[in-house]
Amino acid sequence: MRELDNPAWHALSGEQREFGMVGEQAARYLPDISPIAAVADQSTQALVELADFVDPGRFVAVFAPGELPDDLWRLAAMAPLSQWVCPEAPRIDAEIDWVELTDAEAGEMLRLARETDPGPFEARTNRLGDYIGVVRDGRLVAMAGERICLRGFREVSAVCTDAAYTGRGFAQALVGEIVRRQQRAGCVPFLHVRTGSPAEAQAIHVYEKLGFQKRGDYAMTVLVRK
Repeated sequence: MRELDNPAWHALSGEQREFGMVGEQAARYLPDISPIAAVADQSTQALVELADFVDPGRFVAVFAPGELPDDLWRLAAMAPLSQWVCPEAPRIDAEIDWVELTDAEAGEMLRLARETDPGPFEARTNRLGDYIGVVRDGRLVAMAGERICLRGFREVSAVCTDAAYTGRGFAQALVGEIVRRQQRAGCVPFLHVRTGSPAEAQAIHVYEKLGFQKRGDYAMTVLVRK
């Protein structure tokens, strides 16, 4: 599972190449897909190459970059994460009336993500994989889907529920369905939880009930192009 130490690089240099700008040692998702970027290693050259993909004043989020070239990058923030994998079938098979989410619902998906802040989510993030959700009274109130996808592994992402609809098992059921799809495709599901976030304890509780196991701790580095 060493690919999961640098999943965005393996995704962008592999099956998700069409969604990004990719060089020899650096890559990033297109801005309307995701702010996530990646470097192949911790070399200065990788960060120099990445700078070619980012406009001055704009930011990207990178797993484990090396020492920053001072003339190109400014460190804006560090976001600690825990990474989890689900090697076995989900333990819970909850039943809810979910729907497939497509480009037609992209605006609703972006609205819900902005209101609940499950992590980076842009106008076309939904293009990265399957997304499903729960609709009540014509509004999307919960969703889950896929983001970073590489050979043998698929990330569960954008797990969020409107504050008025929490506690009804929507997140658990939606994540369970996404995980089952990933496993049927022969992939190991993985996900990230922001350490110290208000939702951390509840998220971990849901994921552990489904069978996720903690793999390790990482840090997402937010860099601003000078």
